[in-house]
Amino acid sequence: MSEEFEDAPAMRHQGLAPWLQTAWDMRAAGNFIGGGSGTGLLILTSLGSFAGLYSPVLLLAGLALVGLGLFSVFLEIGRPLRAMNVLLGGKRSWMTREAFVAAVLFPLGGAALIWPDLAKLVWIPAAAYLYCQARILESAKGIPTWRSPLILPLTVVTGLVEGAGILLLLGTLFLDAGAPEWVAGTLVATIAGRIFVWMFYRRRMVGGEAPVEAAAMLIRLSMPFTLGGNIIPIAFLVLAGIQPDIRAAALAAAGLAAMAGGWAMKIVIVTKAAHNQGFAINHSPARGGGESGPGFKPGWREVPKDQDKK
Repeated sequence: MSEEFEDAPAMRHQGLAPWLQTAWDMRAAGNFIGGGSGTGLLILTSLGSFAGLYSPVLLLAGLALVGLGLFSVFLEIGRPLRAMNVLLGGKRSWMTREAFVAAVLFPLGGAALIWPDLAKLVWIPAAAYLYCQARILESAKGIPTWRSPLILPLTVVTGLVEGAGILLLLGTLFLDAGAPEWVAGTLVATIAGRIFVWMFYRRRMVGGEAPVEAAAMLIRLSMPFTLGGNIIPIAFLVLAGIQPDIRAAALAAAGLAAMAGGWAMKIVIVTKAAHNQGFAINHSPARGGGESGPGFKPGWREVPKDQDKK
């Protein structure tokens, strides 16, 4: 923001600065939480079936999470009887494509409960569903923190982290031999990918690609998310490796923390750091015979022009 903007009366900028969108609340966040975690779990369970992993509990849990996510967003619809209209936008809407993929995912997942060999195919619609969810956010061009190209890999990779976390948690609770050994390694790899993408995403948002208030929300999230959702799960995995007596509890705790970190990140991005573009002018109009004044962009961090060109 320019000094001229800082010194101007507050009324001058009222209604111009970005404001927090209210169309998507916790129910919309619930769709991304359930859909991401459920599809992440289904992808890993399905791929694990090639190595002998088959568990109706894991399949049911994945389908249930996706279903809860869809039910959550259904509750947000102002006119529920018009929910089927979502099927009419296949050429332009990622929500429509998400609904089409769900129409494949649920029957195939249900059939895999009866015919185990079909579990090897579930990862295909599950991955497509997760991709659709990421594109829903990325295509919302009015919200700077959603339209970033980095939201796509961030949404996908955190879905895989959450799926690996839930697999560790449920494997400890419901599988006789616990979760397969490769799940812990998968969790470490996906956490590394998530924190890598998150650092770039946060840097770009704070560096001027998001309104000041939205960037401030991401800054507040960054430390607890990095520590609680990424470092602590890895610490629990290390503890599970060096303390066999508490291995099961440590693995479950690692999975729970990794999952909770992803959920917290989605809640903040969807409901707290979701400010719109606001208004701006390139320069203020000239008065009489004078020259035009500087422009202003209320609610945004001023980025030097030479830095903006990089």
